[in-house]
Amino acid sequence: MGNADEEPMAKPNSNVDHERIRNPTYHTTDANYTLPNDDIEHARLEDQAIGLAEMMHNKLIHAPLQSPQTLVDVGCGTGIVTCQLGDAYPDAKVYGVDLSPVPSGPKPPNVEYILGDIGQLLNNDHRLAHGSADFVFSRLLLLGITDWAGYVRDAASLLRPGGWVEMQDLALEWFLHGTYCSGEWEWMQALFAAGEQKGWDLRCGKNIKGYMEQAGLVDVSVQEYRLPMGDWLARERPETRRIGQHAAREYGMLYYHAIPKMLQGMGYTEEKIEELSVMCTKDWAGQEGKEMTFYATVGRKP
Repeated sequence: MGNADEEPMAKPNSNVDHERIRNPTYHTTDANYTLPNDDIEHARLEDQAIGLAEMMHNKLIHAPLQSPQTLVDVGCGTGIVTCQLGDAYPDAKVYGVDLSPVPSGPKPPNVEYILGDIGQLLNNDHRLAHGSADFVFSRLLLLGITDWAGYVRDAASLLRPGGWVEMQDLALEWFLHGTYCSGEWEWMQALFAAGEQKGWDLRCGKNIKGYMEQAGLVDVSVQEYRLPMGDWLARERPETRRIGQHAAREYGMLYYHAIPKMLQGMGYTEEKIEELSVMCTKDWAGQEGKEMTFYATVGRKP
């Protein structure tokens, strides 16, 4: 993973012992989303949303909406983006959809939450009827979708003609000083093998453009953002400081809990899964020159 002379910016395993006893809770559904849904995860999602907003120069969305009437936020989590959409478009109805109940809190009067799996709710809930939405949004569903082509088709089917979809996500590819460096990481190889078997596209961020085009969307465009591990890039791009700190501090521990669920049924012993999980926390650690790419992809229904 890069040059041996380069030391990580923080000790990556300082919280591993704590995380071993955390015992997070998960969505009580048969959906494939592998990340927790407890209070700790909710707080992380809030901080992540603030950091991503700063990284994108406080641009809430990239789609050129004009007087939308109905917006849908898929996988809305704590509802932070749903509420921001509600504030930005006060004359529209904004639905936030999630597998778990959204934590209670203030929300704009035009925001409503829907509990369930978007794939099962689509066209079975009158609020999510085909051709009913002007905008469909989702962010970081990397570990929650096992059929990206189908999900993008579903999102497109929600749209009225002229409506927009926007999906913001990552590809699990790391670069060190501009050179791809994660291809030989053992835990990454294990996850990609699991993804091939179970349907995850762990490079979905850069592949969503193709899925949108396959779904018949037009005017598809991609905005790429550099997402550093740590705050080293903030010297050049100060808007990356918070999300870089968040990524280096939080993502290793997040995947520490995700890996055992992702590798279920893949033939690994508990000891090997723990070994791979700890490897993951080391590779997520902040390091000078280490970064990923965050993709914001938009497309229009003709």
